[in-house]
Amino acid sequence: MTFSEEIKQYAFSLGFDACGISKAEESGEEARYMKWVSENNHAGMKYLERNISKRLDPRLLVEGAKSIISVALNYYPPTGSCLIACRSLLTMPMGMIITLWSVKNCYSCLNL
Repeated sequence: MTFSEEIKQYAFSLGFDACGISKAEESGEEARYMKWVSENNHAGMKYLERNISKRLDPRLLVEGAKSIISVALNYYPPTGSCLIACRSLLTMPMGMIITLWSVKNCYSCLNL
């Protein structure tokens, strides 16, 4: 089993519904992103107008980043499964930077 497969298997064991790994590199989506923001498709979420260079190239956000691990949870999970997955994140090895997006009705993650 490859290291990528191990990471994905671990993510699924934590209760995530999807896991993907991509290279940390420039997205090449600057024109499209700027158009999206200028058309106000970000629904007034002003933070999406800041740090655009870091949104387009994650290596500017985390020095030395080589890969991005993205995980997803079902928007309508069975009661409690999101909390279990979120708490499991706390046991992951140091040095990993994880962005966890809370989803509908998942405020339990904020009280870990």
